[in-house]
Amino acid sequence: MCLPPSAQRLGSSLRVQPTHRVLALERYSMATTTIPQTRVPQLNRLQLLGIGAAVIGLALLALGFMLNPLQFAKSYIFGFYFSMAFPLGCLGFLMLQHLTGGAWGVTTRRMLEAGALAMPVFFILSLPVVLVVYNQTLGLEHYIYEWANPALVTPGSPEFDPIIAHKVPWMSPTWFAGRMLIYFLIWSTVAILLRTWSLGQDRGGDPVAAASRMRMLSGIGIALFVISVTFFAFDVGMSLDAHWYSTMYGAHYMENTGLTTLAFLILALTQVRRTRIFQEHVPIKPIHDLGKLMFAFTILWTYLSYGQFVIIWSADLAESVPWFLRRMDNGWLYVTLCLMICSFFAPFFALLGRRPKQNLSYLAIVATWIIVTRFIDVSWIILPEFHTSPLEAYTTFTNYAAPLGLFGIFLAIWAFNMQRASLLPLNDANMDILHAGGHH
Repeated sequence: MCLPPSAQRLGSSLRVQPTHRVLALERYSMATTTIPQTRVPQLNRLQLLGIGAAVIGLALLALGFMLNPLQFAKSYIFGFYFSMAFPLGCLGFLMLQHLTGGAWGVTTRRMLEAGALAMPVFFILSLPVVLVVYNQTLGLEHYIYEWANPALVTPGSPEFDPIIAHKVPWMSPTWFAGRMLIYFLIWSTVAILLRTWSLGQDRGGDPVAAASRMRMLSGIGIALFVISVTFFAFDVGMSLDAHWYSTMYGAHYMENTGLTTLAFLILALTQVRRTRIFQEHVPIKPIHDLGKLMFAFTILWTYLSYGQFVIIWSADLAESVPWFLRRMDNGWLYVTLCLMICSFFAPFFALLGRRPKQNLSYLAIVATWIIVTRFIDVSWIILPEFHTSPLEAYTTFTNYAAPLGLFGIFLAIWAFNMQRASLLPLNDANMDILHAGGHH
């Protein structure tokens, strides 16, 4: 029998161990003939669920805009900052798995690709935040990002603030909009290239050459990712208080995106675990690995959150301490205590031991809990800038409508992209690790 040239190259690259060549050729045949796309009823339902959540959330947001444009803008910033954790986390883990390999990465690659591909749409969703910075476009009563107010940075003005003026031009509407464009250009380009090359590998391209390209791009991309996500967090979240700063803020946001994404991946696995392709190719080890990663990121969240508090509180700077004081007064202290218990102690003890991390149904319960606590954590970070008390913050309906609508858009895009390719990259050389039950 005469194999296509790509299959011949695949065979020649794996001559050291003939059994690997047989497995690779079998995967090549499956990837190019039997399962070019995936049709899973659960994914169809998730897509409809996402569309429904998007419609409801955006409709409530539109109502909020008509009732109170200023509150709409505040809620949208909060919802956008929270929802961006999903595509950002997917892109970060996608590059990380290309660099490290391992069974967990092969298992979740299609899920990560599907989530990262939401970046171009989220660029469009970032435009309202840019309009908020320009303020006059939405006709708001006052500047939400106070550094965008020309009166604060104009010498001789009664409202002149030398601290904010010192941060010009970095803190200016034009530079803010330009950086937002650069961020999404980087993220979208990397996501599209990794997806394109991965699908090319599925269609019979040279798996070794494709893996090398994706690894090289991921090495460059992850360096740009760390820098761009850090500045994104500074721009959208930290600059709400133009006097306050923390060098750990960006790292904390990246950790938050990682933990949120791991919880989402666990929940996504419950929807595809019983499909034939997963039953045949995915052992329990990758699920165990994801449970261990979720456990590790829970500890890392605690370390970064507590470390940021200790460093700023011990420094006792007039520009820094008020940020924490706002989160201890008027009832916000109870939210802080809730985060200590619900975001660290509860998932920490829930994920101790081997057996809990090997039970997907149990992990899904813990993952749901973690996503809820991520919502509370982001609300504790953002909403005290807009609301004096948690009662006021948590009874404002647009503070739920914004994250619901934007996450619904992400979920619909994710489910749509999941059905455009095989659930597993069957032509990837790392599938050997998956079949052997190996893990990192």
